[in-house]
Amino acid sequence: MKLQEAFASEKTALGSFAAIGYKTPGAGNGDSTTVFKYGGQAGSSVVGKWDAETRVGLNDCAKGKKWLVQAAYASTSGNVTFKVGSDDTANCITPLTPNFCNLATKGSCEITAFE
Repeated sequence: MKLQEAFASEKTALGSFAAIGYKTPGAGNGDSTTVFKYGGQAGSSVVGKWDAETRVGLNDCAKGKKWLVQAAYASTSGNVTFKVGSDDTANCITPLTPNFCNLATKGSCEITAFE
């Protein structure tokens, strides 16, 4: 998020993972760790999207569930805003990462899929 904000302030646009200098955990290993598969925009021209999909069950959070972050750039104000969410907020966000929703500009989890 900080890399995206810094890039946007300099370039007046969002950047891809490569452009902002971000590498997912597990970069070089298919963007995977033993617990998560990371994606959203790695290796593509899509910008402003990040997700982490569980590769194993984590308590009540089932295998295959996702945490999502979506950025938007407002050219009129120069601000970057973020939406965050999950396809299973009740079982994956609150019990496992209670502060995740605070990453959103509005401080709430509101997306369940990329727009």
